[in-house]
Amino acid sequence: MQTVHVLDGGLRVVIESLPHTHSVSICCIIAVGSGHETTTQSGMAHFIEHMLFKGTPRRPTPKILIETIEGVGGMIDAYTNIESTVYSVKVADIHQARAIDVLADMVLNPNFTAADVEKERKVIIEEISQTADSPAELVHLLFDAHLWGDQPLGRDIAGSEATVASFARDALVEFWRQHYVRSNLIISVAGNVNPVAILAMIDEAFAPMPVAPVATLIATLPFHAGPQLHVHRDDSEQVNFCLGVPGLAVSDPDRRAMLVFDAIVGGNSTSRLFQEIREERALAYMIGSYSREYADAGKWVVSASVDVDAIDETISAVMQVLRTVRHEGITAAELAQIKEQVKGGILLSLEDSMAVASRNGSHLLRYGRIIPLADVVSEVEVLQLGDVMRVAERILRPEGLHLALIGPVKKITGLQKELHFSA
Repeated sequence: MQTVHVLDGGLRVVIESLPHTHSVSICCIIAVGSGHETTTQSGMAHFIEHMLFKGTPRRPTPKILIETIEGVGGMIDAYTNIESTVYSVKVADIHQARAIDVLADMVLNPNFTAADVEKERKVIIEEISQTADSPAELVHLLFDAHLWGDQPLGRDIAGSEATVASFARDALVEFWRQHYVRSNLIISVAGNVNPVAILAMIDEAFAPMPVAPVATLIATLPFHAGPQLHVHRDDSEQVNFCLGVPGLAVSDPDRRAMLVFDAIVGGNSTSRLFQEIREERALAYMIGSYSREYADAGKWVVSASVDVDAIDETISAVMQVLRTVRHEGITAAELAQIKEQVKGGILLSLEDSMAVASRNGSHLLRYGRIIPLADVVSEVEVLQLGDVMRVAERILRPEGLHLALIGPVKKITGLQKELHFSA
């Protein structure tokens, strides 16, 4: 059972005791990500994530800071997404006080030296360049850019080489000061802890954190109308593609039906797309789909890498699978099987203390509460064929359809003709 506490200034703490474990996992979630950035700020949240690992007055180098955790067998990590920046630590339960101290030190006291800013600027630009040199990664950014345009959902979370090169140290520090405040912070703890004791540790460690207004996400503008085909030609041996449509927002009442729809169509190796494209036609080693839900928008995407000579047949086959689902729906047997897969996957995913801490923190950020696991399972269990059909009808619409390709594509006429959902 989780307990949620709201400390002075709006700092939220969620604690779940897991006495059967020997670990403690802590997620320090700052409610600021690329979705809070203007065009000229694109990449700032991610840049600051990097800077917080460069050291503090007490731990003046990255090596010293990281060794404080890894030196006792723990793990420390971070990532930036659209809505938040997350710093996480997992340690043996005997080192939980150390974990809290390190996280608070990083978040509250980063050195932010001019020399470190310049070093990390080069590292991040290299990171962006590596993505540009990886067609399998770049095609997802190409798809987002064409679907959403110049707004947070359409940009790389890391920013661009131009924006990263333009950031002045003072502007980065100001962005950090503006957003790393108590009302923007959620600390989620899961593991072998005494809830009263660890709450007191957190309260003391983060006491110096300033109070300021909550950060506001930039509202998502309408997606670019489709159907559209976008080709980035290069000399790679294969064609990487993303074919997708706008999806559902995180609080949409059809989000559980969307979970089941995705699993049936392309979410795993028993899905229709995997069976048709990989097993029946042998067109791709891997093909899959994924759904992403944001505060006020979403997307659903099919992606794969295929030989250039197979791209026309692959897209034709993918679209035929989607048309069949769109017009004929799914079977009762598929629904029953996928329900069990989804429920089992949800339950198994929470075997680890970090998974529990991450789930609790993200729920508190996105929903303002932690949805009981039993409720999620029940919401999946009650789904009917009509619920999944409704999702298919909602998202498989030509006005949202975009196909992005990277590779040595020459002819596109046949591909363009496939971009429809007519029976």
